[in-house]
Amino acid sequence: MGYGISEYTLVFQRVPIPIKSRAAHAHEWRVVRPAQDAMASKHVRLHYTSADGIAALLAVPICSTLALDSAAYEWFLYASGVLDKALQLLQPVTLNDGEAVETARKEIQALVMAAEVQHIVDGMPA
Repeated sequence: MGYGISEYTLVFQRVPIPIKSRAAHAHEWRVVRPAQDAMASKHVRLHYTSADGIAALLAVPICSTLALDSAAYEWFLYASGVLDKALQLLQPVTLNDGEAVETARKEIQALVMAAEVQHIVDGMPA
């Protein structure tokens, strides 16, 4: 495995989730890049209308030390659990609070960095 610096951007979208008992919507964050599940993304789009407003997007730039192409890096993000942890971290965040958004972005970058370090350590001979 080689090492080098590469750039990647994680993209999250806050989408409305219909609540059956009310006409209102709850919201949750979904991963847009990398695309986790085409069917899940399609399902969300079917329920999203212009009445719901403009979708909130959050981009998180990543500088990776792993020399992986985009497909391999996306697999790494899935396998390491980074994307699930990032979604848990984002659930209470709205874009109305700039400080909370910046804190969440830094925490996601830290999750990625910790996963990369663990991956490197796991690959070292004992």
